Amino acid sequence: MSQPSEENIEEIAQQLILQLNELRNAIQLVQGRSLAISSELQEIRLAYETLSTIRKFSQSNVLASLDRQGYVFVKMHLAESDRAIVRISRDLYALLPIENAMNILSMYEKDLISELRETEAELKKLNELYEQLQKKLQEYLAILSQKERTTKK
Repeated sequence: MSQPSEENIEEIAQQLILQLNELRNAIQLVQGRSLAISSELQEIRLAYETLSTIRKFSQSNVLASLDRQGYVFVKMHLAESDRAIVRISRDLYALLPIENAMNILSMYEKDLISELRETEAELKKLNELYEQLQKKLQEYLAILSQKERTTKK
């Protein structure tokens, strides 16, 4: 069996480089999705813990963050400390007993954990494929380098 020509090897190497670039972009997208899911999961856990504390201590005075990062808080008096408004679908909210709101948050959390696991599995597969292609590219580049050295002699 004959070895591929230098032109074929160069062409294959160029194709591998293009595939690696596409894979790198796909990896970045999946990493971004993973980070977004992780962030949403943290938000849900924080909401759950806050509701749990309100329920446990029957608090009516609370500190509420005005932003997602917690730069500004305001002290609030809850008119009702036994119910909460919770999102039950994309654009639908409901006033429910805190226990029910916490159950909905738990369901969201389970869904997000499942989605995060799937995303991490996809990321692992993409990274493995990236490594395989990178090794293959290194092999072809080594062949080209070796051919170049032999032609210079």
